[in-house]
Amino acid sequence: MEIKIVIDGIEPEKEYVLVSFEDISFVEVMKQLGINFYRPCGGAGKCMSCAVRFAYGAPEITSADERGIEFNDLRNGWRLGCKCIITKDCKIQVPLSLVSEIQSPDTLIADENLPLDKTNIAIAVDIGTTTIAVAVVDLHTGKILRQKNCTNSQTGYGADVMSRVKAAMEGHDEDLMNAVRNDLMNIGRQILGEDYLMHRVVIAGNTVMTHLFLHYPVDGMAKFPFVPYTLDSVRFAHDYKDIFFMPSISAFIGGDIVAGLYYIKKKKEPKTYLFVDLGTNAEIVLFDGNEYLCTSASAGPALEGANLRCGVASIRGAINHISISNGRVKYTTIGGEAPIGICGSGVIDLISELFRNGIIDSGGLLAEEYAEEGFPVAEGIVITGEDIQQVLLAKSAIYSAITLLVRESSIEMEDIEHLYVSGGLGASIGVWSAAGINIFPNELINKFEAAGNTSLLGNIAFITDQDEDALKEIKEKSRVIYMATNPDFEKLFLENLTL
Repeated sequence: MEIKIVIDGIEPEKEYVLVSFEDISFVEVMKQLGINFYRPCGGAGKCMSCAVRFAYGAPEITSADERGIEFNDLRNGWRLGCKCIITKDCKIQVPLSLVSEIQSPDTLIADENLPLDKTNIAIAVDIGTTTIAVAVVDLHTGKILRQKNCTNSQTGYGADVMSRVKAAMEGHDEDLMNAVRNDLMNIGRQILGEDYLMHRVVIAGNTVMTHLFLHYPVDGMAKFPFVPYTLDSVRFAHDYKDIFFMPSISAFIGGDIVAGLYYIKKKKEPKTYLFVDLGTNAEIVLFDGNEYLCTSASAGPALEGANLRCGVASIRGAINHISISNGRVKYTTIGGEAPIGICGSGVIDLISELFRNGIIDSGGLLAEEYAEEGFPVAEGIVITGEDIQQVLLAKSAIYSAITLLVRESSIEMEDIEHLYVSGGLGASIGVWSAAGINIFPNELINKFEAAGNTSLLGNIAFITDQDEDALKEIKEKSRVIYMATNPDFEKLFLENLTL
């Protein structure tokens, strides 16, 4: 039997058509059409964020659909994309929020006017869980000649690293490897063309991303005690290129963090500092002058807009900053386009403003008039009490982890000279909004610096100064503090669930 599937809504006035001769999942349809489909939970049916609308030919309603979608929307053809099995001709309208390119703030300035000598360049690569960033560097001067980001195509297997580990163990390891390699090849062609020669490539990513790229087994990182295949740097020659992968410190303190610490060290390291990488997860390092105390806080995806009713990734049309004055909401969106949802920085702004205006209490509970339907931000966009609680869980994990690192160190909170915040969210977060919901201790707010993509910056620094002794020193002086096994963490976590 022939099944004709029409996909609509991805590009104006364009439809994608696939013909299948057997029942087929919506996920497989998107894969065959070459369209990256954002599934924060990796298709487990937990986040309820991947709803699509069938204009006709809707499949039978599943229990997952009933859990995640309102009854009236079900009647109107909405289904969870990750669970859809298509058995007949249909037309599917896919929201842009599921297929749009995730935007990363431009924190590096490339001098596009400088000539590009394709025989004298190096490449710096940051493989992030959500986005991949690439910089082209002049080997003689160290100047950034070109820079480009793209969505990590692995997001189709889930928003977090554990979803990717699960997918790899289920037999998708080569697919995950090829997804990133194809992303990098596409970026290379876009910014350099086909005819180029690079002498040096420096790559960093969290430990899981590096393992998947190198096709190393990830089974050891699936459960406690989380043992990676290797934590060492990897160096090899390929087609006359010197390719170097940054070392990791632990399963959840990866080469991207080591690259960031290397960058801070080379730019004149303060005597003491706190380094926080805010992304899909939160990695935190406290340097107390003697050692690097490291931990990872399981903040969950809420700070990146996932798992929230109207949350979206940092895509065009996402509300990224919000203020409330005299009951009136003002906001900006990425790209200045019509709002389609709220991303992480917008959510943090919003909760801070709701608390400042007395619309939520210190426990995050909405005023009675908004308790049932949520607080309206824009047409069709609200934040609910459940959304707010998700963010409070995330911020408490970060604040509690910072507090415990300081307790484990030889210094007090007020002794910390500098707070570096990196990552996509770190580059766009409003510092006073972060203070307003207590993501960071108040003593550190006036020491805040949005450090940008420190993983990429560290790679660039290593391109021009290959100080492997400095990397070795960072690893040798690092001590990992595990929050899950710390008896004080749960107590602090519960105490910090308030604004």
